[in-house]
Order: sequence, then structure tokens, then C-alpha cells
Amino acid sequence: MARQSNHRILFVPYGTEKAPATRYRVSQYLRILNERGIKYRLFSAISPLATNLMINSPDFHVMSRFFYYVYVLMERILRSFVIIFMAGGYDIIYLQRTTFPLGLERVLNCLKKKIIFDIDDAIFMTDTDDNSLTTRIKKRIKESEVVNILRCADCVIVENEYIKNFVMNYCESIVKIPGPIDTERYFPKERREKRAGVVIGWIGSPATTVYLNMLNNVFRVIQEKYGHVGYKFIGLGNYENRDIRYEKIKWEYDTELKNLQDFDIGIMPMPDDNWTRGKLGCKMLQYMAVGIPCVVSYTPTNAEIIKDNENGFFAASDKEWIDALSRLIEDDGLRARIGQRGRGTVLDKCSLSANVSKLLDVFTRL
Repeated sequence: MARQSNHRILFVPYGTEKAPATRYRVSQYLRILNERGIKYRLFSAISPLATNLMINSPDFHVMSRFFYYVYVLMERILRSFVIIFMAGGYDIIYLQRTTFPLGLERVLNCLKKKIIFDIDDAIFMTDTDDNSLTTRIKKRIKESEVVNILRCADCVIVENEYIKNFVMNYCESIVKIPGPIDTERYFPKERREKRAGVVIGWIGSPATTVYLNMLNNVFRVIQEKYGHVGYKFIGLGNYENRDIRYEKIKWEYDTELKNLQDFDIGIMPMPDDNWTRGKLGCKMLQYMAVGIPCVVSYTPTNAEIIKDNENGFFAASDKEWIDALSRLIEDDGLRARIGQRGRGTVLDKCSLSANVSKLLDVFTRL
């Protein structure tokens, strides 16, 4: 029998379930909370329309992006008052990436509710280092809003050491939960027949599509070297590469697993900078969970999970990318071994089952 609980929790993720952070950092837990009799409600800080705009905003032109920012700010202000009104009926307010404009978090704090802030990305900074006035203003606003919530929070849940080091300046109660990823939903496909070709795959969003350009020369060299290699890219934004043959696949929740399982090798290129160090790449964990060997760019955060040549491969230069991909393309046994070890790492460190007790402990302590 499921253990009953009197907890009443208001989950406030920044976006709807179409946003990856909401799916991984909130929605995956809800089934388990139901089993334990924990009462909750889910209300996102922005609407489904604004969530769709957010996901596609990297492809917006300057004026479109300006109107997007204005619209989302208006929504955030209006929905902040709704959140504050709803908070009175709950014991714990769980804010996933959600901050408040205009200092409205002070009203929430006055309600004397327990506040959990979950931060799995470097949302306290901008994703660009340019020194324009707009960027400086945006960065100051973002950092101020995050710091205000951190000072109000009774506990902060972080995904990696980089974010933890920032949070420690403002809050003492910190719990680290990497991922998590539901390894019952993401599992390896049994391959009974050896196929002729090898599929190199990528899954992402318009926000991370730009990183694929880092590998354009690598893609061309690999395709020239191995005629039987194909590319499949899921969830692309604006990307064109006439030098290679690739299949562009629309991301959908219901087909995501099947498409991932069709990969032979997963890739995750990204620069190593202050913004990306806040990310523990979701796509990397997805590849590992389905038993696919992955080649990823090195960052200190990725190195918390990947051990080079053991459960995955790091690559920095074009030569390192080509060498790692070549080894995996040419050796079926190596792909199987690396994929199996990657799956084991995710089960031990990043799985939903391995981490849910940490979250339940936070609820109990509060």
C-alpha cells in the first residue's frame, strides 16, 4: 500500500510540459507522488502559447524577439499574481526555474510557505558574452531575479556542481539531483539483426541547433570516409548543410524513444563557456539511458558523468571528433560496450529511481 502523506505541493515550472526542464524536473515525479498520496497541483509560470514561443525564440528576428520579450513579461506579471493567490492553499511551493518580476517574490515570502527552488541551468546569466547594452540589462535582471528567489528559498535543488557553487553564495540548504531521467521509459532496444549502415544521431531544440555547426566539417569528412553512415537530427531549428545527407525529424513525445533507439551513436557538441557549464546535457543522458554510445564536447559539468573511453568519449578538436566517431563506426563491439557502461552510469547516478528519494526527503524535512 502506498504511504499516505499530508503534503500539499504547488509545482510552478517556468513552462508547460512541452519544455524539457518541466518534463524532467517536475512531471516525471508526479506518478510517484500519486502513489504516495501526496497532493499537488501543477501551474506553469507562462502559458502554452508563451512556452511555444520560448522554444522557438532562438529562430526569431530582432523585432519578433522584442515583441516576444514584452509579451512574456506581461504574462509573467499576471500569472505571478495567480501563483501568489494559489499559494495560500499549499504547504510547499516548488519553483522550477520560476522567478518573479518586479520583486513579487517578497509577497510570496510573506505567506510563510516553504519554498523549494529547482535550478538546472545557468538562468542567472545570458547565453551570450557580448557587451551590448541590451545584454547587460538582461543579465542584470536575470541575476537579480534568481538571487531574490535564492534568498527566499528554504531549499534549493541543483543539477551540477557549477550551479551549486553559485547557489552557495545565497542559500545553505542545497540538494544535488542530476537529471533525472526515467530509465523505465528510456531503455535500450534489442538489436537482433545487424544492419548495413550506421546512424549518427542528435536530439535537441532550436536553442541548441546552432551547436551542430561546430561539426559541419566533421560531418563532411565522416560521410566521405564512410559511405554507409547516415545522420538523423531530431528537433532541429534553423539548420542547413548541403555537404551531407541527413534526415530531419520533428520532435514528438510519442515517437521520441523509437527515434532515439534507432541511433547507433549519439553526439552532443557544445562550447565550453560559463553558460554551457550550467548544463548537464539532457541529450547525453538520453543517449546513455537507451544504451547508445555518445561522443560529447568536454565541459567540467559533462565530466561529472562521462569518463572518457569508459562510458563515452570526449572530443574537442575536429580531429578528436573524427577519431572518436571512426572508432565507434568501425567497431560494433566497442559501441555495445560503451553503450552498456553508459546505461549503467545513468542507472547509478542520474535515474529517476536513484534520485526520487532525495526529493521526498526534502519534502519531509520541510
